[in-house]
Amino acid sequence: MGVTERNADGLDAISFTEEQRYLFDTRGWLAFPGVLDPEEARTMREFCVRLRNERDTIPEKHRSSIGGPLERLTDHPLVLGFMNEFLAHPPLATEEGYGFRLENSFLSYRVAGSGKFEPHGGSGFLNFPGNSHEYHIVRGKAHSGLTRVVWELNPVEYRKGGTVFLTGSHKAAFPRPASTQEESSPLWDTYECPAGSVLFFTEAITHSQAHWTMATDRVAVFSCYNTIGAKWHEWEPHPDHLAEMPPLRRTLFRGVYCQNNSVGPGYRMED
Repeated sequence: MGVTERNADGLDAISFTEEQRYLFDTRGWLAFPGVLDPEEARTMREFCVRLRNERDTIPEKHRSSIGGPLERLTDHPLVLGFMNEFLAHPPLATEEGYGFRLENSFLSYRVAGSGKFEPHGGSGFLNFPGNSHEYHIVRGKAHSGLTRVVWELNPVEYRKGGTVFLTGSHKAAFPRPASTQEESSPLWDTYECPAGSVLFFTEAITHSQAHWTMATDRVAVFSCYNTIGAKWHEWEPHPDHLAEMPPLRRTLFRGVYCQNNSVGPGYRMED
């Protein structure tokens, strides 16, 4: 299977283990604690605080959740490993171009008392192609059509505001139980993690934000990835920021089509 083995910083993709692959497929979500070192997480967190409170101090082209030091998260080795396993289209993946796209990103900044419980999604196994919120499987292979990657840059305590999930509901054949209209329902699963952790979940799963009850703020970068030939969100990076990215990273944002959309020697994205 053709995949991109190194990211734009020359770092090797981190492949999922057999256990991690199984857990994501059966649960629909998976958290990895402490992926970033403390200094890296601090630098990114400080940038996010500036982005929220002092936007004018940041060059316009970097006023987004992929700007400044956050750009490195877009194709982090663990993200690359996940996408190679669950999302990349192998015929279009080369060492010069990724086999998947980054189609949306935003900063989630929450203070104590904020957040709205609003469950949505689920049963993505039964969605038609074109919806993007789909999850397909054949024996030995799974495809997460629209995947959310969340970088938690501050600690998250258990059941104090982290994203919640109805585990396994990306494959659910039955309607969501009425009891899950309550945030206190024991059917809702969630996680806890230190600063610098990352969460993967398929948008095919039933999920929701939760009320943030921690004294420290939630600082999280939410990014969404899709296949080469599909796009759900109306979002694009700033063109000047895109122009200064390494060539390989720029391929995360190339056109949405499949025919001949493979990047190789001599390929140049239009400015």
